[in-house]
Amino acid sequence: MTVLGQATTAAEHAAEAAIAAIPAWADAVISYRAATVPVISTMHRSIDCDGFAVTVDGEPLFLKITHPEARPWMNMAATFEAASAAAALGVAPTPRYFLPEAHAIVFDRLDAPWHTAMMHDLQSLDVFADVTVAKKRIHAGARFKRDWSVFGGIRTVQAALADSATADATDAWWMLDTVADIEAAFRAAGTDSVPCHADGLASNIMIGPDGAIRLVDFDMACNTDPHYELGCLLNEAYVFEEQMRAALERTEGAVHETVLNRCRLYAIADDLYWGLWATLMNATSERRGIEFLKYANWRLLRCRMAIRDYGFERMLRAI
Repeated sequence: MTVLGQATTAAEHAAEAAIAAIPAWADAVISYRAATVPVISTMHRSIDCDGFAVTVDGEPLFLKITHPEARPWMNMAATFEAASAAAALGVAPTPRYFLPEAHAIVFDRLDAPWHTAMMHDLQSLDVFADVTVAKKRIHAGARFKRDWSVFGGIRTVQAALADSATADATDAWWMLDTVADIEAAFRAAGTDSVPCHADGLASNIMIGPDGAIRLVDFDMACNTDPHYELGCLLNEAYVFEEQMRAALERTEGAVHETVLNRCRLYAIADDLYWGLWATLMNATSERRGIEFLKYANWRLLRCRMAIRDYGFERMLRAI
């Protein structure tokens, strides 16, 4: 652990500035260490923020500081609000301090035996079901201040790509056209909007004693269609439709074709969104050691494969 005044990197200096911004810690004994390493292939983790394990008079806390490149894409006030609501429901660590000028939030820290979920964890039907239970508790809570849809997100990234003169994949046009058809189908069929964690990444799920689940990273939290959230989670955990069917039967009690179709269509849109976003980051980010292009290619490949699946048109017509 590093004590205050020993910072040597830009991230550590930012951490010490955030710590100094909390008056209640003025006379505390404080130490800290980097707790996260950014990686985007094959696990998307800690790309938007620097994370520090902070100990304040023996109390374990977690300091999250938004990376400058991510700030245009994030609303930390909305993140703090959503994380606070989820913590009150017992499904997330409690956020303690919101530090707007430092672009930071301090949370309770989940130390061992808590651990970050991995892909193999989510492939357990019991774990998958427990995660969906936690997310459904948020769905039943008070609405968040932020509304968002993956289709609007795609348009936002498209505009940023155009502004930066970044070239996308040469076949992006037909994926965009197809996802526009998906959006039109949802608009015609109707969708719900509830408060959602809106994050399907395994790395943003913590598993604790006796299989307890806590959700972390509420940067994407918003009011959106719960089928979008479920679709992202299914897409993260499973490769094959029969696996998704088993998970839906475990969590929903039955497999409804319209629900499965909605989830899979939202997963296609989500892959396109993150593929475009990673393409933009590959062209504009100063962090050349992060494999944004590899991640973009993987998400766009999965999007292409799903659209070209023989059952795609059937899904589109039965939502």
